[in-house]
Amino acid sequence: HNTEIYANFANKKVSNMTKKGKHTVLFICLGNICRSPAAEIIFKKMVAEQGLEHLVESDSAGMIGYHRGCPPDSRMLTALKKYGYEDPGLKARPVRKEDLEQFDLIVGMDRENLRDLKRLDEKGQWTGKIVPMCFFTTRFPDEEVPDPYYGGPDGFEHLVKLLQDGCGNLLERLKEQLSL
Repeated sequence: HNTEIYANFANKKVSNMTKKGKHTVLFICLGNICRSPAAEIIFKKMVAEQGLEHLVESDSAGMIGYHRGCPPDSRMLTALKKYGYEDPGLKARPVRKEDLEQFDLIVGMDRENLRDLKRLDEKGQWTGKIVPMCFFTTRFPDEEVPDPYYGGPDGFEHLVKLLQDGCGNLLERLKEQLSL
């Protein structure tokens, strides 16, 4: 991960706690039916397994509203189920400008998502909250989270493994900051 996009985050705090007393994380992809809901499902299970729901909260959204109200892609849910994750009944939603203020950390899946998020942040006041998901991965060479939508089952399985790695490392970073 030696590309320029990651350079800004090397020694950065992952999150600042919100007024609610919880660290809040928003995962973003294009349509909110594959990558970002998978990240939310994986991350929430990790948080629950460690009993940290009172300290860490997450959500997901998409850069476009085309899939608004739709459940995650059935192929994504099948891959997640294979790895022990249940469908919590998520529904796609588009990212809102107020999300930039309300969430402590906004995690984009690819360069296009990151670019679009920064465009949404017209004044540049939330740029420090916007980070690439692959900043947290250690076991995969991917510099972006690939979109499995137009591929087969292997792409969805790779996505689950990559997100397990990234979400696990993100949670560890948050726990370090919380001194847990």
